[in-house]
Amino acid sequence: MQSLLRRPGTVARLLAVLVTVTLAGLVSSTPAQAVDSTTTLQKNLVGIGYLATSGVDGQYGPQTTAAVKSFQHDNGLAEDGDYGSRTELALHNKIKEVQRVAGVSADGAYGPNTTAAVRSYQSGHGLTADGIAGGNTMSKMGVARTVWITAQNKIVQHGWTVSAQFNCLNQLWIHESNWKVYATNPSSGAYGIPQSLPGSKMGAAGSDWQTNPATQIEWGEDYIKSRYGTPCAAWSFWQAQSPHWY
Repeated sequence: MQSLLRRPGTVARLLAVLVTVTLAGLVSSTPAQAVDSTTTLQKNLVGIGYLATSGVDGQYGPQTTAAVKSFQHDNGLAEDGDYGSRTELALHNKIKEVQRVAGVSADGAYGPNTTAAVRSYQSGHGLTADGIAGGNTMSKMGVARTVWITAQNKIVQHGWTVSAQFNCLNQLWIHESNWKVYATNPSSGAYGIPQSLPGSKMGAAGSDWQTNPATQIEWGEDYIKSRYGTPCAAWSFWQAQSPHWY
């Protein structure tokens, strides 16, 4: 019987070999203009370890473009290297997560106060005190650096084990959305990383369901647990359907 939460017509009904091509049409490549200056962007990227300090030069060149692409990749965004409003929002939100743990005003800007607060946190937790919230510092803080780390953390919270269930979840959501926050199926309207249909169902996990990967992942794993029990059971169901859906 067809799911009350999901229906056939997800991105995944296409052959796996066409996923990448399909998703190129699902994710907007022309986001609205960001507000940050290039220098502000660069300082923020330095602060969370995506750009070397020497890269702060006010020029949006290859080094900055590569850093933006890396951040986009880690946070479920179109990897185009353009700093639009979606990437700006995600970058500010990630910095705010760091700031909250470091105990400084969460304004989304990685300035001197944040650097000092992070340095103090690092000193108190046996980390290199450079004031940069890179991968090791984020891990110690409990701040998920990537959408995959977010999903793994939530797998544990749902009572599953990462070793047994993450690969299944990863395969499922690669085929559904390639882990893109703004992925939208043009025919069904299924939306987000878990391809919720309609997307507004994810509002049960948070009002920021349209833009926050953590909220989408939380809802997606809740849905999987309630309907299938585990990600591997959901992945097995998906593979058995033609067209594919879960």
